[in-house]
Amino acid sequence: MLKLKNIDSYYGESRVIEKLSFDVPKGKIVGLIGRNGVGKSTTLKSIMGIVKTPSGEIEFCGENITKKPVYERVKRGIGYVPQGRDIFPQMTVQENLELGLQPLGGKGKIPDYLYDLFPILPKFAKRKGGDLSGGQQQQLAIARALCAEPKILILDEPTEGIQPSIIQDIGSAIKKINSWKGITILLVEQYLDFVLKNTDMLYVMEKGSIVYSNETKECDSAEVQKLMTE
Repeated sequence: MLKLKNIDSYYGESRVIEKLSFDVPKGKIVGLIGRNGVGKSTTLKSIMGIVKTPSGEIEFCGENITKKPVYERVKRGIGYVPQGRDIFPQMTVQENLELGLQPLGGKGKIPDYLYDLFPILPKFAKRKGGDLSGGQQQQLAIARALCAEPKILILDEPTEGIQPSIIQDIGSAIKKINSWKGITILLVEQYLDFVLKNTDMLYVMEKGSIVYSNETKECDSAEVQKLMTE
């Protein structure tokens, strides 16, 4: 579904990623892990078109989207929840969700299954986003990205700053999104146990390159942990 082929990515004049290649198969939950500063978030921003990728190719559903602007990538079915969530704190939960319909031209309706997936949404519909806890904001951010009915959902550090009980809820929600709707998921994460429990495949990144890949069930967790701490 999503293929990166020899991608270079830059912040200003600084190259952060060099000749990065990996695939995200349709219908799978894929984890991209690694230590701080190895280029994981930059990879996601490259897929979204937020940072420059002057060489290489990003292919989505068979189409080269490397030169497409961010909004075109979203319209084609790429949902993105950035690190820090980026909800609108002064807008209500309902208003934040309605913004998620913008890629559809503001038409359509918020999918009913989101209220089953995240019961806090109807409960706190009139509450301002900024008044929610970190875990509740994360659930809102994921739901907002799903309003546009994406083909793939990209999550950057979904467990960051969230209490353990909500981390389990987020993991459960990711699996349900995948099984209920068939949405492919790519997530960047540093919490290894979360990745091992909630993905089908994983890639380990080091200095802008993939140094390990495997089906999650076949992974040696000690080997993966070592790669993340060396």
